[in-house]
Amino acid sequence: MKFNYSGTTRSRESVSGSLEAQDEVEARMRLRALQIRPTELHAQGEVLDLFAFLGSHRKTKPFFNLLTKPVSGKDLAVFTRQFSSLIDSGVPIVQCLQILWEQQKKGYFKNVLKNIQTDIESGSGLADALGRHRDIFSEFFIRVIEAGEISGTLDKAFRRVGAQLEKLNRLRAKVIGALVYPALTMLIAVIVLIIMLVKVIPEIASLYADANAQLPGLTLFVLGLSEWFRNFWVYLLGLAVGIGILSIFLARVEGFRQFWDPLWLKVPLFGTLTKKSAIASFTRTLATLLSSGVPLLNSFEICLKLITNRGINNSVQDAGQAVSEGMGIAQGLARRNLFPPMVIHMVSIGEITGRLDDLLGKVADIYDEEVDDVVNILTGLLQPILIIGVGALIAGLLLAMYLPIFSLAEKVAG
Repeated sequence: MKFNYSGTTRSRESVSGSLEAQDEVEARMRLRALQIRPTELHAQGEVLDLFAFLGSHRKTKPFFNLLTKPVSGKDLAVFTRQFSSLIDSGVPIVQCLQILWEQQKKGYFKNVLKNIQTDIESGSGLADALGRHRDIFSEFFIRVIEAGEISGTLDKAFRRVGAQLEKLNRLRAKVIGALVYPALTMLIAVIVLIIMLVKVIPEIASLYADANAQLPGLTLFVLGLSEWFRNFWVYLLGLAVGIGILSIFLARVEGFRQFWDPLWLKVPLFGTLTKKSAIASFTRTLATLLSSGVPLLNSFEICLKLITNRGINNSVQDAGQAVSEGMGIAQGLARRNLFPPMVIHMVSIGEITGRLDDLLGKVADIYDEEVDDVVNILTGLLQPILIIGVGALIAGLLLAMYLPIFSLAEKVAG
């Protein structure tokens, strides 16, 4: 029987063709021997059933999966740790997947595990099977597992991936926690301000209008601000929505990102937090890939997909280009002066001594601690500043509305 196939080689070149095999299992085994990862494989003249086509995980994701919650980083880290323990105990890969499938509760990930098990039983490698679910498994995940398959150290590969995922999750949680508090505080302040301008101040203003009282300048200003807001709140809402849409659009424009992202890194505290967390993520990911046996240039390509800030991303691209030109990584990282001298020196020493992965891991540990320090500074400074600022704003509004009462009390006393 002749099978048509299309796929990619180890060097990521797209290939297609046909081969002779007794069945699909043998065809996959022959492609694997040729170091070709198939993306499509079917017998010549085979007519695909429409419902099988729509339900196949290779062709399209079922519609109900689009509505489900994606697999969290925590769940993925737990999965890798459990897989590593099972493999280390001598359990075959198919049985590992069966065990993990049975204890999995979430429907989408449960279906994915079953599909991976089916692919492996059909002759696919584990990395190939994982690669069909890139909405869950990143390029980093797949490449480390692939290196573990080739070297016969799959248990260590899963341990490395699990440790990396856990550390990245902790790093992400720290950054998000540092940014959520000020954003939430500002949101509450805006809501309180709107309630006072729309509801509270007009009620108090009606009392003064009935009494024909002479109002202080601060009170008149607040009353005017309240009336202006009630008249133009639709335009303000439209402006806020427009700014939000514009921000989302600009975030997708590469030219703007190339201009804005390096500037953001210079913003005190927030830019520093972004820079240190990006360096920690990059160095730890590169260390894990190199220690797993992934080639250096491929490791840089994977790291580039994980770094969202264009400033840091460009520096990493420079490093990859320097390596391809026969120079050192440190030379490339130093071109844009974004990476601190300590990182450059540690990378240079690692290249000279041949212990690059170890020293990158130490740099990542150092910057994990520095991220903790920046988060502590942010929360320590912003918490009292925001509380005082919100309190002063509300107190000013209340003072403006009660000033006429104080003036009337003084006249009565006089």
